Amino acid sequence: MTTLERAALWLAKVPPAISGSGGHNTTYTAAVGLVHGFQLGFGDAMTLLSEWNKSCQPPWSDKDLAHKLREASSRNHSKPAGHLIQSTVGMGMDLTRVTFKRPTPSTTPSASEFQKFLSSAFAATEVVCICEQVEEGRPLTSGSFLPVEDWIKRFDSPDSILFRPDRAEGVYVRINPFKPNLYSGSDNDVSAYRHVLVEFDDKPKAEQEKLLRESGLPISVLIDSGGKSIHGWVRVDAPSRKEWDARRDLIYSAIPGIDPKNKNPSRFSRLPGAWRGESQQKLLATNLGAASWEDWLTARETDEDQSTIVTVKDLMDFDPDADPDNLIGKRRLTRGSSMIISGGTGIGKSSLMMQIIIRWCLGLDFFGIAPIRPLKIGVIQAENDRGDLAEAFRGVVHRRLSSDQMNQLQRNLEFRTETVRTGDQFLAYARRFIHRSKLDIIVADPLFSYFGGDLSDQGEVSVFLRNKLQPILHEIKVAWIWMHHISKATRKDGEPLTTMELAHAGFGSSELANWAREIAVLVEVGQSKPRRFQLAFCKRGSRLTVPALNLQHSQNGILWESYNPMVMTGAELKEPSKKAFPARRGPRA
Repeated sequence: MTTLERAALWLAKVPPAISGSGGHNTTYTAAVGLVHGFQLGFGDAMTLLSEWNKSCQPPWSDKDLAHKLREASSRNHSKPAGHLIQSTVGMGMDLTRVTFKRPTPSTTPSASEFQKFLSSAFAATEVVCICEQVEEGRPLTSGSFLPVEDWIKRFDSPDSILFRPDRAEGVYVRINPFKPNLYSGSDNDVSAYRHVLVEFDDKPKAEQEKLLRESGLPISVLIDSGGKSIHGWVRVDAPSRKEWDARRDLIYSAIPGIDPKNKNPSRFSRLPGAWRGESQQKLLATNLGAASWEDWLTARETDEDQSTIVTVKDLMDFDPDADPDNLIGKRRLTRGSSMIISGGTGIGKSSLMMQIIIRWCLGLDFFGIAPIRPLKIGVIQAENDRGDLAEAFRGVVHRRLSSDQMNQLQRNLEFRTETVRTGDQFLAYARRFIHRSKLDIIVADPLFSYFGGDLSDQGEVSVFLRNKLQPILHEIKVAWIWMHHISKATRKDGEPLTTMELAHAGFGSSELANWAREIAVLVEVGQSKPRRFQLAFCKRGSRLTVPALNLQHSQNGILWESYNPMVMTGAELKEPSKKAFPARRGPRA
């Protein structure tokens, strides 16, 4: 008999998990037996556990089963690995007759709904607040405060005042226990920051319950309010009010659409078993999801971590010629990557940017640097008024584009002028713009206007770019281009900067150059008429035929055109001692 067969025989003897009756522990025991006791791989263990799961009430989701298996394999256990393999030798069972048990009705009296609810959410001696005086949907008093054991002793009966069927407004209960002899019901009198109340007001109840059950959150009790909402008491077990607030906010961010009003630990919920007009407030389930707040965090981090895994097979199978994230050239600029275009003041960066984005929006190359297709590009800028933008735009398109191309620009190119938002507010604004317009590339001009801090502070720059901006790029899969300024392109001795020096020539911390996938720097060459420039690519220039583009201002309007560096102008002939900026230089000796 194989190990897999022995594991199936063993699992057939494990009772099914039943919600509210230690279902989490039962499922965890089954998972430990498979991955630790029998040392099964994840695939085999998941196959067996999924079949066993059909007998559970209710069945777990595949995500929950996978979490149980990961949890079982990551923790330490008292018994040695593989200990169940030998213990099942000689079981003498016919594998073809293996069936998984179905739950059978209990022969012992079960606890009442009231007792089951209180025992699941509180300890026997903890003080609980219940308010049965309700009018127009609101508690009229701060409520009555008694230990759990006293509530059960005095009111655990269908005939008690709490469960009268003629109640029109229902009964409330506060989600956390209180300090003895303090009856204000205020947040300051809460004795344990155990639960956060989660509910929805704008979703069907079936959808609310599904979201809460599948969230994996450690839910002590799940309650049908008798109205529009399902209430989930999420067990956070926070050591302080500050930490309770932080855990509450994390829950709210994890599940969209949660009612934001439940922001205090003394909040009222609905008492299961009480009547609310013709509807009854019901206890739907107890002890759902993770066993603890820490377990939920671990599972959540594990799920998120899966997206960060890159295997050797992924690397071997990667085809750079078929990269779905590629946008420009041969992976020169990809989705989720970044570029900084720098230049001195007044040399035409804005018109250069305009020409680049117009060409790429049309699917055309910019002096040999081509997009993979027509791209959707958005620009947020702060330095040019509408007239300046119009001049640069018309200079590029004047009598050069067909009506079809102009229509394509209408669809693919958007501009926004923003001069107020900086830092986090700017990133939130840009994120909305990207989502709304479904951009491939976003250009922000200039970096100075939107950073909102000290660009020379490496810590500030690193946090802004790597911890705030970069996650947005990875999530939304957009490429980001900053327009930036440099001070000068020559050293004190008049020699031009090397390519590496140019990469770090922008104002601010060197972290800018370290972060960006590509740095392109526009520098003037000599004293020519028309003025001549080179656009040097400092980090990925080797992917081009030449590491720099030779460009000049057109004499026929606001436009950039290429020039032959071997042809000298009259101005250069008069000053032969002036050195042209080299396409590439090695480090100084």
